[in-house]
Amino acid sequence: MLVKWTLVAFGIAAIVLFVLSKILAFMNPPRPERPRPPLLGRVERALRWTVIVPFALAVVLLVLALTGSR
Repeated sequence: MLVKWTLVAFGIAAIVLFVLSKILAFMNPPRPERPRPPLLGRVERALRWTVIVPFALAVVLLVLALTGSR
């Protein structure tokens, strides 16, 4: 049960970070003479981690469930 709610929390965090990154990218369009805002880079990095970590956890749990069912 705890694992399920942890994955749900990571999913909600990923959705929020995705929306925030789109808002930041819209409010700061890319310009050739200016670098990307640092906040946008941090949000995108956090978004990657909130997607990669739960995905890896889900794959491990799936493998454990499949090997334990034999």
